[in-house]
Amino acid sequence: MTASIIPSTHLTNVYNLLIDTYGEMHNDPDYDPLGGLVGTILSQHTSDINSGRAYRKLVDTYSTWEEVRDAPTELVADAIRSGGLANVKAPRIQDVLYTLTENQKAQGGNKTLTEYLSDELDQLTPEEGWRYLQKLPGVGPKTAACVMLFNLGRNVMPIDTHVWRTSKRLGLIGPKINANQAHTVFAKIAPPDWVYALHVGLIRHGRQICHAQHPKCGECPLYTECAYVGSVNPQETGIS
Repeated sequence: MTASIIPSTHLTNVYNLLIDTYGEMHNDPDYDPLGGLVGTILSQHTSDINSGRAYRKLVDTYSTWEEVRDAPTELVADAIRSGGLANVKAPRIQDVLYTLTENQKAQGGNKTLTEYLSDELDQLTPEEGWRYLQKLPGVGPKTAACVMLFNLGRNVMPIDTHVWRTSKRLGLIGPKINANQAHTVFAKIAPPDWVYALHVGLIRHGRQICHAQHPKCGECPLYTECAYVGSVNPQETGIS
């Protein structure tokens, strides 16, 4: 545990119950933030199976990200068609690659785009890296956090719909906190080495028990820590 963040008793109880219920969770980053960024863009509004198929087709078609950047947009779209929204995602991916190219040119560098982004992020703190990625076109807080956590092992909490819903219901965040604000809240309340397990555990909990409609409260292992059913007071536990 990081000494600079001491979790509340409530968060500690939630964390321990998630581990007890869903098991220990371990991150295995690949340290390829650019590949991860492209893959995360492809994953938007589609299944993991479809986005994985689109990513494999893209890297089989083009051997470098520079080739993807310079290819006709309609051909990039054809390569990623299986991931859905290809005509939206292809220009978005190329815009990211063009922006990184221009940023490097302004610095006088000549690395590959993969090396360039890795080196840029290596110089930054997790929060700085998260904010850096959001300056790229079309990259929002969740996408940036996914790259930092899953590809670099940097402990920034991605907030998807399951994490946001379960966090509010459990009273970890205040009821008026939106998904984008929740990233900042978790940076304040969660010890860095808890972030991965919290993220994955809350997603599993949201998918299996705490459904958006008709949550299985009677089966919930976190019932005693839930503001939604009145076990805790969100005015006392939720962080605004």
